[in-house]
Amino acid sequence: MLDSSATSTDRTTNPWFGYATAVWAFAFAVLHVYWAFGGGWGLPSGFSVPDHTALFVIDVIAVPLCLGGGVLGLALVRPWGLRFPRWMRLAAAWAMAALCLVHSVPTVVQAGLVLARGEQETLSVQEKFSFFGYEPYWFVGGVVVAIAALLHQRAHPRREAS
Repeated sequence: MLDSSATSTDRTTNPWFGYATAVWAFAFAVLHVYWAFGGGWGLPSGFSVPDHTALFVIDVIAVPLCLGGGVLGLALVRPWGLRFPRWMRLAAAWAMAALCLVHSVPTVVQAGLVLARGEQETLSVQEKFSFFGYEPYWFVGGVVVAIAALLHQRAHPRREAS
């Protein structure tokens, strides 16, 4: 069933945040597959995900979630996305944004404090990776998804009851 808020033309004023969400999520899926197969780019030197069972399991779970996030980003800006109910699209998008931000904000704030105090030299390699690589990536994803959700929500308002 098509979304009742849909019109004959797509009213999304700026689809780029939906596309950016898709690129962000698909890139993260590719990176997780690479890491799961033992790739080391983007990881601390000498670190291998397959050598750490918990991280390997997280990677295996993350891949389909990231792929779903990419599809969601496209569903927010492509006409076929209107086949899903508005509440479902928005619930998924806001949940994705919340997950990314809840995951990253504490570490991003902590990283800012570390930088402000000039303590970055005291961090381990893993802490530097988390503070200045991995968590900021989650943060950027959360912001991009939130903007895509907000734009989609505004472009497809609830149908007013008569």
